[in-house]
Amino acid sequence: MRAVPFEAPDSANVVHALGAGSTFEVAVVDWRGQRRICKRLIPRMRHEPAAHAAMDREAELLARVRHESLPALVDRGTDGHGPFVIESFHDAPSIRRVVTGYDERGREMAPELFRAIMRAGFRALAELHALGDLDLVLGDVGPDHVLAARGQVYFVDFGHARYRGMPCAAPPSERGTLPYVPPEVARGECEPTQASDVYALAGTFAFLALRRDPCRADANAARLVEIAERGIDVDDLPSCSCIDADCRAVLTSALAFDPGARTREAARILARL
Repeated sequence: MRAVPFEAPDSANVVHALGAGSTFEVAVVDWRGQRRICKRLIPRMRHEPAAHAAMDREAELLARVRHESLPALVDRGTDGHGPFVIESFHDAPSIRRVVTGYDERGREMAPELFRAIMRAGFRALAELHALGDLDLVLGDVGPDHVLAARGQVYFVDFGHARYRGMPCAAPPSERGTLPYVPPEVARGECEPTQASDVYALAGTFAFLALRRDPCRADANAARLVEIAERGIDVDDLPSCSCIDADCRAVLTSALAFDPGARTREAARILARL
């Protein structure tokens, strides 16, 4: 439950709040007659330079990159409640909400649908990674930041994104959301890369199959240790009825603990599917 109402910018009315994370709060708003997404900094982050930099990175990325799997930047500004960005609205649930919906209905996802969502996700990621000479890294892929509906997959939340020549690059400490982080990134041995995006998207689809976060620990500190020492937990994938043998093999390969044993390119995974 929200402690305070979402503050819409002038010329906008809140349709409904979507929630808040560690940096941003998000709502669907009516912006000049159309439904849009509005993002703000949560109140306790409004005076944090790193939070402002994360919002700048998101706006810079969406202004630079146009792709059907990303929202478009509509507007940005600052008012008495701090900075905000207005983005196009994809009427699609997050992967986490998809799982919640299946749990509430007591249903299983069909293997054909699971495979179609996987293909759409890795196709979109492969196209984004291949854009020009950007060397684009989304930086924070997970069940709350991947949306899926009607055969399409969309990515949201780019406060950790980076690309070649980005004016406001993400610091190395911004590694993404646990447990959707490769072990070597969790250990601080390297910064997130395109291979990290592939690992995180594979972990997101492991979540979709398992219907839970693919790790045993609950607290973030314990998750960090688990991921650093073991990686994402895929032991229960063989018992998931929604995933066929080919998809299971792809995810297992993409989530191997040893980076040298992984499939590290989205295009290669797409080819296998």
